[in-house]
Amino acid sequence: MGTALKVIAVTKEQIRQMVKERIEALPSDERFRLTQIILQRARAFLLTTSAQLAAFYMPISDEIDVMPLIRWWQQRGLHVALPRTLTQEKRLEFRRVSRLEIDLQLGAFGIWEPKPSCPLVNPDEIDLIIVPGRAFDECCNRLGRGLGYYDRFLKNLPMQTLKVALAFEFQIVKRIPTKPNDVPMDVVITERRTLFRPK
Repeated sequence: MGTALKVIAVTKEQIRQMVKERIEALPSDERFRLTQIILQRARAFLLTTSAQLAAFYMPISDEIDVMPLIRWWQQRGLHVALPRTLTQEKRLEFRRVSRLEIDLQLGAFGIWEPKPSCPLVNPDEIDLIIVPGRAFDECCNRLGRGLGYYDRFLKNLPMQTLKVALAFEFQIVKRIPTKPNDVPMDVVITERRTLFRPK
């Protein structure tokens, strides 16, 4: 059993490294072009939902920049929640953000996050969540960075909360090795297609 787990861990790390290299090799102008296509496709999809409160992530340099999507969501008069990383407890909490320019501070791992004064959001208040990831497969399984913060949070969401990921097409791989605590996405949107989790 220990050997099998080790093989899975190596496979996941190989996928992470492969995706990392592909992202680093992507020219900045091409990355911008693909991102705009993905964001446009995401907006079109989000318009088909009835979500009021959406949870987003604050992008870092090797993730798809969802800031335009956050601002668009707010401009529609809808509510935004962003994550705070609680490193000692090894978990995420989400807080409601009204003004991005005022409500954020630098947090764990150098990522912008809501100030503690922002209202705490209970998981059952979240209608839709946009989740970052390193890689996905066609069944919408997700591979994160290996720290488990999002998997732990996603398990606490109600079944009806829509879990959505945005990815470059090259982040879609044949198969993500999964374990029981891994939480799949409902939808993965790339510049070429929209994948839905098999029912």
